[in-house]
Amino acid sequence: MNPKTKFKIRFYVRPALSITFTFVGVFIASQGLPTEIVGGSRIVILAIAGIAFALLGFNLPELVEIIGKWGVTAIAMQIMREIPKEAYNVAQLPFGQKHEEVPSNYKNPIVVDTSVLIDGRIGDIVRSGFISGELLIIPSVISELHALADSGDSLKRAKGRRGLDLLAEIRKSRDVKVIVLDIDPEAETVDEKLVKLAAKLHARVMTMDYNLNKVAKVRGVTTLNINELANAVKTKVLPGEELEIDIKAVGKTKDQGVGYLEDGTMVVVEGGARMRGQNMTVAVMKVLQTAAGRMIFGKPK
Repeated sequence: MNPKTKFKIRFYVRPALSITFTFVGVFIASQGLPTEIVGGSRIVILAIAGIAFALLGFNLPELVEIIGKWGVTAIAMQIMREIPKEAYNVAQLPFGQKHEEVPSNYKNPIVVDTSVLIDGRIGDIVRSGFISGELLIIPSVISELHALADSGDSLKRAKGRRGLDLLAEIRKSRDVKVIVLDIDPEAETVDEKLVKLAAKLHARVMTMDYNLNKVAKVRGVTTLNINELANAVKTKVLPGEELEIDIKAVGKTKDQGVGYLEDGTMVVVEGGARMRGQNMTVAVMKVLQTAAGRMIFGKPK
């Protein structure tokens, strides 16, 4: 209430209410008094009633304001009791869009990038039982897969269809729970949407995209890179160990032969070019870890 309104109530409304309530109080008291009470006692009772009602009229504005506040508070408390607890999560809306469902409390959530579904190895990883948690798929990822599947380029079309088929396959799997969300975070690119969602839900991002991996780490979001996982589970060898290798091709120099371990690790054999198409025993000389993966250098035993 502003000061001008308070001033008007204090100097105009209150006196009028006091006078009105005085007459009302005297009238009520006179009507309710027994007929045997006369004289001075009657006058005292009427005076007390008039004073009491005058005070009531004088303080009526404050009483109305207090009762109004109590009433609003009581109504608000009642509404809060009636609203389900799940509705309180509206304050935690992560994307600021209207009419969006609030994400539930996912169990160990993993936000999946398009590159993972295109790659295809996620299906084998899911079947192996190594993934613990719930895989979250945003609409933009599915849109990217559809765009690839409809591409005029045959290779892109094949990748898009493989991603969609794989997504349908793992959704039916009992080894992991896949949740396709109905909403997209507000961001310009799909990578930004994935990172924003993961940061909001304290989730991890599963990706094979180098740039997304870097951006996520800068934002403090944990990433799961399938290439790093593949490198981590490759066979460990030490210098001096012996390997049985089929020489498949010639290396960068004419005398080098190239073969592969079962996990795909490249083995470069010095002087192995002459053994192309044959199996030979190779002694490991060194192991080199590069950004593209691991390479083993050896020589014929």
